[in-house]
Amino acid sequence: MLYQKSIVSDEKNSFIFSGEPYNEDINLNEIAALEAFYKKNGYLPEKYINTFLNWLTYRARDNVTDVLDSVMDSSFAGKCAVAQSFYSYMLEKLGFEYKTFNVGDITDTYPIHALTCVSIPTIIDGEKSNKLFVLDPTFRQFCLSEENRFERYNEEKRWGVRMATPHPGYFYNLTSKGRQFANNLITYGYFEVNDDNLKTYFDPFMLYVTPKEEYADEKMVGRISSTDYSGENYWNKINNSIEKPLRSSRGFDLTTPLEDLENKKKKIGYRIKKFFSNNELEEMFTIEDDSLSQEKKK
Repeated sequence: MLYQKSIVSDEKNSFIFSGEPYNEDINLNEIAALEAFYKKNGYLPEKYINTFLNWLTYRARDNVTDVLDSVMDSSFAGKCAVAQSFYSYMLEKLGFEYKTFNVGDITDTYPIHALTCVSIPTIIDGEKSNKLFVLDPTFRQFCLSEENRFERYNEEKRWGVRMATPHPGYFYNLTSKGRQFANNLITYGYFEVNDDNLKTYFDPFMLYVTPKEEYADEKMVGRISSTDYSGENYWNKINNSIEKPLRSSRGFDLTTPLEDLENKKKKIGYRIKKFFSNNELEEMFTIEDDSLSQEKKK
């Protein structure tokens, strides 16, 4: 397992969804192989993109979580800007193109939630192509039980947007499709950019910033799960947003997998090839000690 449950905190957050952060072991040697392959070829094999993104999400969540807290229990409240900052540093170091933006750019409100969109080159049907993913490792902060009640429409205004409305999780929870999407996002911390995913993700945020007074029929307050916006509308808003990456002064661990393995090699003197559990990756990338030394010199 990547994370352990907190043994310090007396209070456990209550969430409306059962999804938990991805907590399966990640083979560092495989990620190092992917890093080396990308540096050499300028793309990642499509079938291994999720493997890479799972590692990237793990590193982001590990970096934004305080020492005495646990990723498994955390709501990640207020951590989105720190996560965006981590991604900007790490993606630049690894050589991936990315764009930062805020959900407030999409809803035309004050800043709500800092996000990153990464472009990953790959090969599809023999042609080089870019697959886009929105990175949101701290989405769980919008799924707290206390903030996702219908009664919020009749309570005080809260948070930066100063809204008396349920959080976005409430609106995801209105449909089985929304619940599945939210649970997957809580687990993996990213989703692929396409019209359907963009609409599924952003509609609940649009409803979050819609006060009950703006509903034409008061009987529909809290019952609507979608808007008239399309995924294309949301994508255009993302493209039109202009936001520089947030740079945190937090001391991130920006060690790459290749650097991690090089450090381990110095300590215990092993040959990396022996540690591959995936024979296909071993055959494809064949990372030897010499190749790691060459990477370090670049």
